[in-house]
Amino acid sequence: MARLVRKCTQCGNVDSRQSWSSADEAAKQNAFDGKWSCSSCAWTDFELVEAEGDTAEQRNPVNAG
Repeated sequence: MARLVRKCTQCGNVDSRQSWSSADEAAKQNAFDGKWSCSSCAWTDFELVEAEGDTAEQRNPVNAG
């Protein structure tokens, strides 16, 4: 099973600095606490996507703040 990572909803940058096995695991680890911002454009909204190598497929849209 692929890991979930954040994908910026503004510029599409995939942030793989953290990853989770499920949206529930991400929530338990405070992924949705509103403190994340994109390293490329500083946007704070993201989607959780499946990370497989260099490609990512949309999984769970999330508004972080």
